[in-house]
This record gives sequence, C-alpha cells and structure tokens, in this order.
Amino acid sequence: MEIVHVCIQALSHYIFSTTEKNIRNEVVLITGSGRGLGQQMAILFAKRGAIVVLCDSPDIGNSETLELISSINNEKRVHAYTCDIGNRVEVKLLVERIQTEVGNITMLVNNATVLTSNSILDMSEDEFSRSLNANLFSAYWLIRQILPSMMRRNHGHIITMLGSTAVFGLGNFSAVCTAKSGLVGLMESIDHELTLGGYDGIYTTAAVSHYLTTHLFQLSKTCFNPVIPPLTLDYAAKKIMHAILINRKFVCVPRLYYLIPFVKGILPARAFLIILNTLVNPKIPIYTQHELSSKHNLTSSTQHIPRKRSHMSACQ
Repeated sequence: MEIVHVCIQALSHYIFSTTEKNIRNEVVLITGSGRGLGQQMAILFAKRGAIVVLCDSPDIGNSETLELISSINNEKRVHAYTCDIGNRVEVKLLVERIQTEVGNITMLVNNATVLTSNSILDMSEDEFSRSLNANLFSAYWLIRQILPSMMRRNHGHIITMLGSTAVFGLGNFSAVCTAKSGLVGLMESIDHELTLGGYDGIYTTAAVSHYLTTHLFQLSKTCFNPVIPPLTLDYAAKKIMHAILINRKFVCVPRLYYLIPFVKGILPARAFLIILNTLVNPKIPIYTQHELSSKHNLTSSTQHIPRKRSHMSACQ
C-alpha cells in the first residue's frame, strides 16, 4: 500500500506540480558558471535571492557572470572563484575556502563539463582520464566535501546536469558518455543512502537536457532538428530551475527524453542503433570543433568526423 501511495503522490506531483520552495539566502555553488547553462542558472538563482558562488576554470573565468549578477543583487551576495575541477586537491581547497569566506554550501550544482570528441581508438588514455576527472570525479569530490555539512543540518540540495549522453551512448563521445552514465549511478546511490539514513531534508535532482544553442552546439545539424530543435538557454534553465524548486529527482528537457529508456528497453539493440545512425551518427557530428574560435577550444585538439556508414555495418 505504501508503494501505491508513493506512486499516486508522484503522479500527482508530476501532473499538478507543487509550490516552489523558497531558496533565499541559500548558498549555491555552481560549477561551469562562466558561460552557457551554468551562467543562466546562476542568474536565476540570484533573482530568487540566493547567495551565488561561481566557479569556473581560469581560462574562462566568471567576469561576465559576476557583472550580470551584480546588476541584479548586491555584490556581497555573489562570489567568484577559479578552480580546475579536474584536480582533487584544488577542489578540496576550493570548498574549504568557500566555507571560510562565504559559509556552508547548501546547494550544489554540478554543471561543468569538458567535452571531448574522438573515437575510442583515437583518444589517448590520458585524454580519457582527464575527461573522467573533470566530468565524473569532480562531482564525487565536491559531494564528498560538501555533503557532511548538509547531513549535520539535514538540509541541502545536490543538482547534477547530465545531458543526453547520460541516457544513450553516442559514438565518438565515449569519455563523456562514460562520465555521464557514471553520474546517473552516483546520484541514484547517494539518494538511496540519504533515504536509508533518514535525511529527508536533503534532496537530489538529476537533469537531462537536449543540446543547447551554445558555442559548442551552434553548428549542430542532425536529423533531430525538425522534431527537437536545439533548446535556448533561457528555456532549458527555467525548466530545470522549476524542477529543482519542487524537489524533483529527475527531469528531462524536453519531456520526449523520458521515452528514450523505454524505447531502448523494448527495442532490439540493433534497432536502437539503426535509429541512432539515422538521426545522429552517419553524416555530421554533434558539433564541429575546427570551426569554433580558439577561445572555445575543447579538451581534444582534433575533431574526429565519422565516416558515413550503412545501418547494417554500423550495427554489426
């Protein structure tokens, strides 16, 4: 009966939504806040009265985001730090510094992502390892540092941005897909541990979004576009923010992405690969690195453009 009650409650929660919680004076750490979705999320948090802590790599910085938020809130309510989140020592020092200068972090947004696009054979072991450090282990290190203070007060919220590579493996993105799939398991495991420990005041949210109209994806041209065009930053950020504010554990933007695990579950594996080949893989990569400006370079120094393949050869 308890399971039925929870299912009904979840369905009602999904259909009718609930009142958004008040996050004024919450200390929110956002990684990858210098641009893109991280910047947009930081602005939305600031508009709701949160104390926003910005974190990005030294080569990107937070100057633009800091300026935008300072025009919304008092400068004392926004703080900017630089950190290589792929470095465990730097992450540890960052959290200690924030706790000393700002206060205990009550909301963590794991948003930073380092994209690498190469086939698994063309990617070096060092590149693969660096990608996992930045995209997977950074979230683990941050949660390990921040979660104890949340548990002492039974209050907090951990948010992780996943992207579409968390729900299906995409060719030439093996490092990112590995990291994002790992984050799914990490978030589910943490949520279970919190439930077992009786920490009902600490929430988790995992957000999956379609690719966005940012510098990384502005040249994207896949067969998905007529059905699901690239999302604007404003639209994606507002949808994810609403899910956070009603404590939703998992959110997909757009909702069509909820169907992907179901489709993968009922279709033969080769059939799902044919769908991927038809809509994504054969002709054009998700983004074209060599056409981006130098300041937007990714971790991988070269862009691997997959050759056109037949459906059968790709599946065998």
